[in-house]
Order: sequence, then C-alpha cells, then structure tokens
Amino acid sequence: MKKYKLGELIELTDERNSSGRYSLEDVKGISTEKNFIETKANMDGVSLDSYKVVNFRDFAYVPDTSRRGEKIALAFNNKTRSVLISSIYTTFKCCRLDLLIPEFLFMFFNRPEFDRYSRFNSWGSARETFSWEDFCDIDITLPSIEQQRKYVDVYLALQNNLAAYQSKVEKLKLVCDGYIEELRRK
Repeated sequence: MKKYKLGELIELTDERNSSGRYSLEDVKGISTEKNFIETKANMDGVSLDSYKVVNFRDFAYVPDTSRRGEKIALAFNNKTRSVLISSIYTTFKCCRLDLLIPEFLFMFFNRPEFDRYSRFNSWGSARETFSWEDFCDIDITLPSIEQQRKYVDVYLALQNNLAAYQSKVEKLKLVCDGYIEELRRK
C-alpha cells in the first residue's frame, strides 16, 4: 500500500464536440448517485460544439456543490460509447494506469467518506465549489494493481448480481400478487 495525492494519478481532459461527431442523444447530465443521467436541460436551439466529450473510462464531476445535499455529482463512463456533457463540468482521466485502475478510483469516489470530504472542503459564500486543485489534493492509498483488479472484479460481480436480482423482483411480485389473488378467490 502506497499513499499518493490524487493529482499525481489523474489529469484534466478537454475534448470538445467541435467536429459535431456527437448528437443530442449523446448529451447527459451528472447525478449525485454517481452516474450519467438523461439531461434535464432544454436543448432547443443549443449548439453542441462546446460540449465536452467523456470517453470510455473517463470521469466528470460538477465543481459546484451547492444545492446537491451532502453528495457531489460525479460520474464514470463505463460504457463503450462516449457521452457529451456541459462545458461547465470538469472532465478527467487516470494518467497513471500503471498505478491506478479507473474502476478502482470510481469505487473510491462511491464511498460516503469521499462525499463528506468533498462537501467539507467546498468553498464559497453564494455558491460553494470543490475546485480541481482541492480535488487533486486528496490523499489516496493504493494497493498493488493486482489487488485493485481483484477488488474491482468482486465489486463488479456484486453489482451484476444486484442488477440481476432487481430485474427479477418485478416478475416475482407479479407471481406473488397472482398467487394471493388466487388464494382470495378460494
């Protein structure tokens, strides 16, 4: 286990949609649940040229922490398709893949401790922000790459199991409701 400053392991990205490669269907927002969501913005007549591209295995976060409760809005693109986000958001990637797996970093960001730290270290009067400089100043202790892969594999397996169970709940509910209705008739 070795301790690093997060800024040693990540770097800003700033790819724009200036070529018009991406369309309105690629535009996403960022939630405090740590994922990309359908945008709530009115996109009528909006040019997408200045929108930022978030590529596969890259991150985005909203520096403005006001009005979001006790969580920071951050997302990780674990889909193979790139997404577009507002130009006011911050995009970054892992630059030291020899030391840090992006999926492991995302697990780090999903901890309640990360949200508490980022909210505590947000500054401002009318609008609090968690700056890129403060973001880079976060201490992170890393196990070996092999150990990170094991943690990520277990985490992803648990996530997949959870998704599978959740998808079956509705079907099970229908079966149970039907059975209860049958018992009522008898």
